[in-house]
Amino acid sequence: MDHSCHELGSLRKREIIGGLLYLPMFFFGSQLLDALIVKLMGMDLRSDSVNGPVNLVYHGLNAAILGGIFLRYLTEQFKRLQARGWALFSDLVLGGLANYGLSQLSALAVGMLLTLFDLNYFNLNQEAVDAALFMTPGFAIVTACVLAPISEELLFRGLVFCGLYRRSRVWAYVLSMLAFSLAHVFAAMFFQPLGLTFVNLIVYLPAGFVLAWTYERSGSIWSAIFLHAALNALSMLLQGMSI
Repeated sequence: MDHSCHELGSLRKREIIGGLLYLPMFFFGSQLLDALIVKLMGMDLRSDSVNGPVNLVYHGLNAAILGGIFLRYLTEQFKRLQARGWALFSDLVLGGLANYGLSQLSALAVGMLLTLFDLNYFNLNQEAVDAALFMTPGFAIVTACVLAPISEELLFRGLVFCGLYRRSRVWAYVLSMLAFSLAHVFAAMFFQPLGLTFVNLIVYLPAGFVLAWTYERSGSIWSAIFLHAALNALSMLLQGMSI
């Protein structure tokens, strides 16, 4: 059976099943890999110099396995990108501007919530990325700008957004945005107040929306992958300049 939606391409039943089966590994795989490394190699994973290589391996496995599951879909989507031609650059520029504007609104909302609930803000996911960039910049750049965009776009814009789009455009946006945000706070949510987890979910919603909108606008998930990589690269460049 072919689950197709004209605007976004198509997902086949085996791709949907494969993606759904892999979702738990995506969310829990980092912790499992950490435990395996501790057991087999006795490394201290609290060291920032170790986190970079571990994250590279984890995201490399994600990208390789999901790339295999969605290989047909990625090939189809690349043909759609070729048909898009030079319009890809307008997709990236408009996506970047939209992300900047929505992020500013998100920052205002976050500031009001922090004041309302009297919370001290911190983002463990961003702190881990910053530490990896400082200690192992090569690993951090490959992870954030190549591997993570591929695996995250395949799951959250490919599997969730495209998979739901034909049934409900609204729910495709809502659930893909929430899943994307949750993926960025999941590992930290057990070590911080519930209110801070909610606040950090809001931080990632603008990117979740913009990436889905870029996919919808362009008709190719590769546009979302390239935009995701560009946004991460810009963020790391700005962070590197401030170190």
